[in-house]
Amino acid sequence: MPVERIATSLLDLLIEEHDDLRSLPGAPTDQGRLSGMIDPPHRTIWVDRAEAARSPRRRRFTIAHEVAHWRLHVREDAALVFDRSEDIAEVGRPDDRTARLARREAEANAFARELLMPEPLVREQAAETGCNLPALAERFEVSVPAMRLRLRLLGLLPVGMM
Repeated sequence: MPVERIATSLLDLLIEEHDDLRSLPGAPTDQGRLSGMIDPPHRTIWVDRAEAARSPRRRRFTIAHEVAHWRLHVREDAALVFDRSEDIAEVGRPDDRTARLARREAEANAFARELLMPEPLVREQAAETGCNLPALAERFEVSVPAMRLRLRLLGLLPVGMM
């Protein structure tokens, strides 16, 4: 799924990378390193440059996650919405987060999974590859843990692969 094109062409969002998102105006400085952030008034998704360079697949998930916030949680006149690495973890949430934040982040993660790994295509490709995790992750340009979770949530993951 061309997530960057969806963000830029369909939603008219700009995607920018930065060395430390905490140094951007209005960004929190007390939340640890930020993976992604959306600046609604400027219609900009900010992505951590180092994390994006380390993993283009992680960058895609971060963009999809921020697109989800744009569609589900943000008004254009809202302040910044930011996410730490653990907020957009593709495989789970910390137990000590507030229920509201956990729900918002879970919704954004679910939206990102659906956008990057649509159920009909995952089912088709899982059958074609015999649930080969590396092959599926490559085809959908996501991490192996993200694909493993998607297969598990769809009930497609063979017991020996859980």
